[in-house]
Order: sequence, then structure tokens, then C-alpha cells
Amino acid sequence: MNKGKSYIRIITIIYVAAIILTVFSFIGLGFSESLFRFLTSLVAVLLAESVVYGYCIFWLRTAGSVQRTSPVLLSGAFITGIYAAGVFASAIVFDWLLELSPLWYAAVQLLILLMGGITLAVIGIYGWNAGSEEQQRQRSMQAFRQHQSEINEISALASSWKNPETEQLIKVLNNLRDQFKFSDPISDPSLYATEDIMNQQIALLHDHVKLLLMTNEPHENWQAEINEMADSIKATLERRNRELAALK
Repeated sequence: MNKGKSYIRIITIIYVAAIILTVFSFIGLGFSESLFRFLTSLVAVLLAESVVYGYCIFWLRTAGSVQRTSPVLLSGAFITGIYAAGVFASAIVFDWLLELSPLWYAAVQLLILLMGGITLAVIGIYGWNAGSEEQQRQRSMQAFRQHQSEINEISALASSWKNPETEQLIKVLNNLRDQFKFSDPISDPSLYATEDIMNQQIALLHDHVKLLLMTNEPHENWQAEINEMADSIKATLERRNRELAALK
């Protein structure tokens, strides 16, 4: 965090120095024949430097929160660099060399600004959508792993049961665990209702196993009840997998 702040401080100093140098350079070169064209070039170059500075700050703050650099972030940096280069090149060519008509020159700089802004906006929207989808995938994987973790917890709990039927109970739970092992962990928002049902079924099974272990002599139909709950979870999981496969 402190390292990121020091980088921001250094970039800010460079930016301020660049702004001062740009202003004095323009004044030192003297006014062109058209004051309007001179001011257009000055404003365009200062704006380009500000955009580059702003994107550098955005990069430092965003890159620090992710493990690897996003392609969207790299694309934005490339577009920002192209925009700044376009502004500098047009100022040299159309203002100082060709001395283009002030209105036409202003139109060129405005066109470069609009093209750069629209391109960055499109990349930003795409990146936001991609980020939202990635967050959804991460949440779905986390929820699926939570299901697996709870099944493992139920199996571990069952293994501590001091009863001749323990092996049968563990077999049912291990079979259920294998069903999750071979399922796709990445889900879809349209399946959240199905997965919520499955979550409730797993919680019910967990509570039932806890109650079973608390009794010294389990009732006669406990195996049928456990099998029915496990089959219900399997059926919901299979339905979830079928619906997920149909969406892909």
C-alpha cells in the first residue's frame, strides 16, 4: 500500500513538472499566427498529459487489487498512449508545420478527443461487464465449494458415529460427495434458485445426521430417510448440471 502511494506521489510530481514544462515550452516557442490555434494546441496537449496521468493513477490503484494485469487494463493503456501520441503529432503537423485553418485544426483535435474518449468508454464498459461476470463465477464457485465442504463435514461427522451401521451411512455420503466432485463448479445466475434448494437440502441432511448421532439407538427407518435425502440432493444436482449444460 505504501509502495503504491509512493508511486502515485512520483507520478504526480512528474505530471506537475510536465505541465509546467509544456506551458513554458509553448510560451518560449512564441505565439503562432493564430492565437486560437495556439490555445487549441496548448489545451489539447495539457488535456492529453492529464489523461495519461489519470490513467497511470487508475492503473496503480486497479493493478494493486488484482493478481495479474487485466487485458482490458492493457488495452486501455494502449488506447491512452495512442490518443496522447495523436494529439502531439497533430499539434506538430497541423499547427506548426502545415498551419491548418484554426477551425479545421480545432475540429481535428476534437475528433481525436472524441475517438479516444469513445474507445476508452467502450473498453471500460466491456471491462466492467467482464469483471461482473468474473465476480459471478467466483461467487458460484465459492458457493459450490461450500456445498462440497459441508458434504465433507457431514462425512467426517458420520465417521465418528459409534454404531454398526456407520459404514453404510458413510458409503451413502461418499457417493453423494463423488457426485459433486464430477460436477461443473461454475454456475449461472439463472440457476441460483435451484442451487438454493440444494443448499437447503444439504443443510437438512446435516441436521438429520447430527440428530442421528445424538441417539444411542436410531429408529428403524433412519436408513430410508438418509437415502431419500441423499437422493433428493443428487436429483437437484443432476437437474442443475443438465440446466447448466443446456446454457453452455
